[in-house]
Amino acid sequence: MEHIKTAEEIENIFRNVVFEIWHMNPDTKQNQKRIRFPWGSDIQNKQSDSVPTWKRNENICLIYELPQDGSYNSLSDISYELDKSKRDFIEVDEHTDIHTVIFANYGPNAYEYARDIRDGFKRERIREYLKKYHFFVVPPISAIKRVPELVNGQWWNRVDVTVVFYEYVRRGETVKSIESVSITAMTIANGKELTKSVKSEIK
Repeated sequence: MEHIKTAEEIENIFRNVVFEIWHMNPDTKQNQKRIRFPWGSDIQNKQSDSVPTWKRNENICLIYELPQDGSYNSLSDISYELDKSKRDFIEVDEHTDIHTVIFANYGPNAYEYARDIRDGFKRERIREYLKKYHFFVVPPISAIKRVPELVNGQWWNRVDVTVVFYEYVRRGETVKSIESVSITAMTIANGKELTKSVKSEIK
């Protein structure tokens, strides 16, 4: 079985896990725009083609998902196994992808929400939720950072949480087995070459 996720699936995992930390329902209307993505598929808000906007007094969390290089990225475990028909082999590539994820919180309660996210990833129930999707938190989690932004002459409150994750990835590719072999034999009789082809089937 392969374990490969699309950008939409990864965004949805992090969106839902933050709602799990906050004990909020991700499907209620008032929460639909609570979490956003600055680029990518943004499957919930459909704002990929425009700049997302919100008011200064709204509590918003932007999630930046950033693939990262590391020592584990260059390591792969290659193995082979039979497919369901027990006829062909599957070449299996298992490796780890590294993700640095920034949770940028805006609004009057940005500090509190950021602290909840930081502490939430230390909780066993959250780690178990991520484990189902083959994501694992890499400790230690850095301290939250206050990085207010000056927008049109006004300071906007912003507090960031940065968390690193390992993702287990498994990819498979079928390696066809040999089904038949053609053999050509030549003999010389009375000065003439005699050629005979034989096709051998492998069962």
